[in-house]
Amino acid sequence: MFKQLLWKEWRENLWKLCFGGAVSAAFVLLLFRIRLFPDAANCVAISFVQMLVLPVIYALDIFSGEMSNRTIHLLFKFPVPRWKIFFSKYLISIGGMAVVFLTSGLLMELISQGREADVGTLFKLNVSFGIPALLLFTWFCAFGAQSRSEAGSLVAMFGVMIGWGIIMLWSQVMQYEWIMHFVPYNFITIYIPEKCVVIIPKLILSTGLAAAAVLAIACYRFVKVRRVL
Repeated sequence: MFKQLLWKEWRENLWKLCFGGAVSAAFVLLLFRIRLFPDAANCVAISFVQMLVLPVIYALDIFSGEMSNRTIHLLFKFPVPRWKIFFSKYLISIGGMAVVFLTSGLLMELISQGREADVGTLFKLNVSFGIPALLLFTWFCAFGAQSRSEAGSLVAMFGVMIGWGIIMLWSQVMQYEWIMHFVPYNFITIYIPEKCVVIIPKLILSTGLAAAAVLAIACYRFVKVRRVL
């Protein structure tokens, strides 16, 4: 039954994968062919937009779409625990986002061919933006698990993005460095060589534990959705 749920989510979210991949590939081809800016700058621009847009595309109707269309009732009638329904949606979504980031990173490397940066640098840079995207999506799930409309989900997502931005700025102003280990955006500093040795182990541990806790909260909120909405 879980495989059937995964197949259902795959079919419903295939357009997101195709749309995100096509748009990302188009921008990569455009910017890397025109070369108005260095390859690294183009990579940062594309990856940053992907980091903010892809989680929104995937999370916008992941739960609210089922509730607004009343198909959530049919899902809950399946002889499968609700947490499996949640994870079928979550796994397909993060898988789709990962495919888009990996594909765009490989395309950047293929076009650039190490002309301005070492081979693999652009790919690593792109991946360093992909991790915050997955973390942001996890936070979106926690806040939007019980949203009844796409508008409510959108408000929750913008609240998460702006909220983390404020926390990141506040922690830097107040010099509370420990808070930075829980900010998803901090992963974009991975590609800075002088910081890698210092922050990566702590960053992976702290953000990983935070993401696991948030994922558990998201799953719990979805499981506790009332049958009559």
